[in-house]
Amino acid sequence: MINSTIRSTTTLVVLSLAVVANATSCSPPASESNIKVSDVAHTPVKRQSIGNCWLYATATWAESMHLASTGETVNLSESYWTYWDWYNKILNEGGTEISTGGNWYDASTIIREHGYMLEGDFLPLEAELQMSEAQRSAETAINLALTSGSLMDVDNRSPEQIIAALDAAFNVNMATAQTLKHQATDLKTNTSSNGTILTLNDEIYYGRHAWKSLTYPQVYGKDGVATTYTTATRNYIMKAVLQAVNDRRPVIMSSQVEFSALNSEHNATFEYDLYIQNGRSSGQGGHLIVLEDYTVDNVPGIGAIGEGNVSDELKAAALTGTLKTLVVKNSWGTSRPERGLSDGYTRFAADYINRPLPFGLAHDDTNIEHGTWYSAVSSFIVPPEY
Repeated sequence: MINSTIRSTTTLVVLSLAVVANATSCSPPASESNIKVSDVAHTPVKRQSIGNCWLYATATWAESMHLASTGETVNLSESYWTYWDWYNKILNEGGTEISTGGNWYDASTIIREHGYMLEGDFLPLEAELQMSEAQRSAETAINLALTSGSLMDVDNRSPEQIIAALDAAFNVNMATAQTLKHQATDLKTNTSSNGTILTLNDEIYYGRHAWKSLTYPQVYGKDGVATTYTTATRNYIMKAVLQAVNDRRPVIMSSQVEFSALNSEHNATFEYDLYIQNGRSSGQGGHLIVLEDYTVDNVPGIGAIGEGNVSDELKAAALTGTLKTLVVKNSWGTSRPERGLSDGYTRFAADYINRPLPFGLAHDDTNIEHGTWYSAVSSFIVPPEY
């Protein structure tokens, strides 16, 4: 995702980057966009009903690769993966309330173990729905089972008991549903340079085709100022990410959402200045989303390049400009006036991505300890060649 001149001068930086994505506990949400500097292929926007944006981002990512590779739109079942995520957590973690958070690597593990299902096969009644009511009601049912029902006794949480409770919660029969599941090797995602057909299995397994996580430096010093190393690493990573988007690859972004920074009257854009203006948090949470496009300013000889698919020459020129916004496919539904959404796509202004945000505290709090200032982006999941 990065050109050779940048790669040759920053190899040591890449080797130092962490490869594990941060866990995301998504804030539940309170049509297709127009073609965007780039045209990443995307399937229709969905709307999460619980805090499992990481599974929606993974589904969007896989659907996008399949669409770009085959021209076929598929509707992968986030509910199927949610079922198995909860099974693993109840079996291995205990507790009296189900955790809905996770990350891309957690999703990849589920896919390796259980494959995938089409939504119409797992929950036929939700095949055409934008938002899953089954997931929301299942979360309520499972939490009840954990606190006062069939799963209340931790020692009685056998695989059979958990399956029975999950079947009841989702109103499915998993044994029957398994006859319709697909393996990760069944979903075509790309064709390698030597003509080899790649599948979802290749993208998630550790190996030459597997996607990787690039950690975007987050933590500032106590004064909220980024170090020279942090700034240089960010610049390197962002150029790599934008190159991948130029190549129409669906890069996954792990972020922190601060709703007091959301400008619902300006293209659903998260803006640092608005956060400062509002003065205090109005709700936060980790969020996994997939990039669609970006905009830049100060391109030499050109100026600004806004949203909209442009020529390869302008795409290359855009990498020499100053990032203005990242455009992402969200999982908050399409028409959401209270969040400024008209097509399901959200924007992250560059200052919101890179400026210090003292999460959970007023921006002018004088008691913030070292290490509590963060930028809003923690990592990107990118193809192996970038």
